[in-house]
Amino acid sequence: MATTTAKNHNSRSSNGAGTLNGKSNGGTSATLNNHAAKLKSPATATQSQVSRRPVATVEEQAEALLGRVRTTILKKFGVKIQLREKRLQTKVGHATKEKLGLDIAAQLKKRGKTMNWQRWNNEVFPALFGQPDALRHDIEVIALVMAKLYDVFEVDPQEAIKGLVKFNQESLAKRNSYNKQDESDDEDEDVDDLEDELDADEDEETDKSEKDLDEDSEDDFDTEEEDEEDDADEDEDEDEDLE
Repeated sequence: MATTTAKNHNSRSSNGAGTLNGKSNGGTSATLNNHAAKLKSPATATQSQVSRRPVATVEEQAEALLGRVRTTILKKFGVKIQLREKRLQTKVGHATKEKLGLDIAAQLKKRGKTMNWQRWNNEVFPALFGQPDALRHDIEVIALVMAKLYDVFEVDPQEAIKGLVKFNQESLAKRNSYNKQDESDDEDEDVDDLEDELDADEDEETDKSEKDLDEDSEDDFDTEEEDEEDDADEDEDEDEDLE
């Protein structure tokens, strides 16, 4: 029995040692794996950062390029390109000033009075709205005010803005047409004046030519008379010789 107990004890001791050795080997392998993972982790982290870097949206790219475009043109040419909002503001301002001014002028005309455009453009309108390119109010507010005054503009602010911009464009086209017509009239007048000058020159040349012809005719007539006198003298000389 003692021998059997000793064997069992040795067997348990041996198994325990094996278990400890197994744990030791497992721990060593885990440590090596962790160390290898740590060595690889910086590259993996860098790749992760690159993949996670946010890509600029179309709007962001456009804003960046817009700034570059305006800055470059300003440096190279000294010209500041206006933004869309600024252009809309100017068009809405001019349309508002003209639309209201024409309405006032029409009402005054019915009363037999004349519109003082200088007072409206330089005093009244600036006091109410500011300058067309430097309005005191948002264009949405002004557009809505105009929509409440005139039914040709939609009550929706954005649609009213479109209506005012269209009104401004049509008015500008009319003015350009008038200017071209005036230039055409001036050119016609210049052409008429030139034709008159040419006609006058032709008349002078014609008169001069006719005068020259008259003088030549007189010279020819005088020459013929002289020739006849010479012939008569010769005849007289011949008669004297015959006698």
